[in-house]
Amino acid sequence: MPKVLSRIADYIRSNKFYRLILVVFLFEAVWIAVSAAYPQAFDENYHFGLIKVFSHYWLPFLTSQPAHADAYGAVARTPSYLYQYLMSFPYRLIELFTKKQIVQVIIIRLIDVALFTYGIMLFRKILFKIGSSKLLTNLILMLFVLIPIVPQLAGQISYDDLMIPLTAAMILIAFKVVDELRAKKASLWTIAMFLGACFLTSLVKYAFLPIFAGLVLFLLVILYQNYKHNLRLFFKQLVNSWNKQTKLAKIVIVFMIIVPLGMFSEMDLVNLVVYHSIQPNCSKVLSVKQCMAYSPWAYNYKNHQHIINDTTSINFTNPAIYIFQWLYWMWYRLFFAVNGPKSHFKNYPPLPLPSLATFVLVIVGIVALIKWWRKIFQNNMYLLMVFVITVCYLVALFGQGYYTYRYTDVLENMNGRYLLPVLIFGAAIFGQAISRSFKKQNYKIIAAVLILLFFIEGGGLFTFIIRSNPSWDIHNKTVVKINNTARKVIKHVIVKGKKKYSTPIWFFN
Repeated sequence: MPKVLSRIADYIRSNKFYRLILVVFLFEAVWIAVSAAYPQAFDENYHFGLIKVFSHYWLPFLTSQPAHADAYGAVARTPSYLYQYLMSFPYRLIELFTKKQIVQVIIIRLIDVALFTYGIMLFRKILFKIGSSKLLTNLILMLFVLIPIVPQLAGQISYDDLMIPLTAAMILIAFKVVDELRAKKASLWTIAMFLGACFLTSLVKYAFLPIFAGLVLFLLVILYQNYKHNLRLFFKQLVNSWNKQTKLAKIVIVFMIIVPLGMFSEMDLVNLVVYHSIQPNCSKVLSVKQCMAYSPWAYNYKNHQHIINDTTSINFTNPAIYIFQWLYWMWYRLFFAVNGPKSHFKNYPPLPLPSLATFVLVIVGIVALIKWWRKIFQNNMYLLMVFVITVCYLVALFGQGYYTYRYTDVLENMNGRYLLPVLIFGAAIFGQAISRSFKKQNYKIIAAVLILLFFIEGGGLFTFIIRSNPSWDIHNKTVVKINNTARKVIKHVIVKGKKKYSTPIWFFN
């Protein structure tokens, strides 16, 4: 038995297993990309629509609302536009060869799959940097790609697919800044690259701003700790770093700072000054009539009008009580299955085993973290950094959700996909804590195998296949036939649970 467990451990920590992770993920995401009906649930028509809007412009700076763009809100002042603008260039090329919308959509979906895959590769580097073993790293990544919402998000057009790799890249650059500051060898090149890239990532999705703030806060603390007695040395090193650069390098450094900062200021800072919000309410930019064409805004507006004179309808006015709703829906929407507008975004509950395994892991992880947090974070600046940005991001995410709830009296902005930029970090922190709780290596291996088995029993693409029906597929006989066959086969080997529950815990029914 020990020899068998040792072989299993060797395989899980091997590069072969890592390549298997990528193969599994690519199979899942690519199949969803080529088989799922357009549009999928996560605002795919919004992103594709904006891509087509930006395809008529060579620069992303819009001075006024584009014609026929009211369905996408106040486009000229949206702080999350860089993904759609960048994707408009492959779209222009694709449009030269085909006018078929579904073909255009599938090609862009596949580009997004490639971006997300690269993000997984970068997150692997981060996991190694923060002290995760090869076994724990590969286990975390396999569980991550088996979360049902992960391949579904990667397989559709979404700015999240660009934010994921960029977030990982920013953290790796921040690690380099930390190393240089701790060695008292500050580099202007690295700092410029970090700031410029963070400004641009914020324009892909403004939800990156809390991560940006957390990174800057952490780096300022590191700067203070290492230069508090000689801050002049820091600025002297930056000047020396500048003087050592070639003329071309100096031009690049200026470009890396000035252009992203200018773009960030033109959108986010101007919005903050003029509209008092980084993401201004649509009606502050356009007329209410125009904004009503933007369905998410219209939905919130109607709900807000309903509660203006009846604030008693808001049940969870206490944030401490509201948080349980927030946690529940975040968990649920990591593992659920959801169709597009053809079925009015019909969704079905998670499959029991992977969702249950995650719940248990989180509870055990919290207990283990309380016990081992000192040893985990001791002398591990990288792990402490990702913990800080995770907390900053979650607090901001919760705050936005609570603010929206108070505005609409609707439990929205509670989508599990919002957790993905920091989910791997949380898994690494809990994983390291849980790992310390096992005194014998064999127990760790048995636990790892059991967790994998629970996730394989319905995780990833399996949830999408089992919970879906032919209306979720593109209009292609081959695709429908393959998915129908898969549904018939999988239902005999997967514990699928019910599509409807009457027990109290499944109160979303």
